[in-house]
Amino acid sequence: MLAVLHVKIGQEDDLQPTMDVGIVRFDFKGISISSSFYMDERIYKDAGGHKRTRFDREVSLYVSFWDFDLQDGNLYELAFIRSILHYFMQAYWKRSSKEGSRIELAKVLSRKDYKGEHKALCFVAKQKDKKNYLQIYHTKKGETVKEVYLDGQEVIILDIALGKAINLLTPTSDKTSDIFGS
Repeated sequence: MLAVLHVKIGQEDDLQPTMDVGIVRFDFKGISISSSFYMDERIYKDAGGHKRTRFDREVSLYVSFWDFDLQDGNLYELAFIRSILHYFMQAYWKRSSKEGSRIELAKVLSRKDYKGEHKALCFVAKQKDKKNYLQIYHTKKGETVKEVYLDGQEVIILDIALGKAINLLTPTSDKTSDIFGS
């Protein structure tokens, strides 16, 4: 379900870069989260001849609900889904002592794909046998393609995995200046 792999590549000789590679994977009921990051260690000498070290980090994040792919680095979509998971869990625990109490939740993340077809990822709180579930379903052209029902524990599992992926994201700048000359 969740795997983390760290690999050290390179040499730590004088002025040789080393690279730390990390991979996080999560696959659960058609929901996939895959994140890889590369930490590049650069050793250099400053103007005074002293050895210095800097680390460059590059992160790649892939999140998909079946074939509804979230855009790499789009924090809005990731935060949107994570907020839904948090809202559901808060309402779930608030209503756990009240048997049969419904959770009011219905949210949609929609867009047109590169072919111009309308795609949507929908989140709805459902109740069955007096238990609350989070229904997540993917629609294309208005028809449901895939769906899954998650109970409270499964929502927490998904929230943890998504949170780990979001934490790996690093701010980037369009304007990069290479002050170390590498």
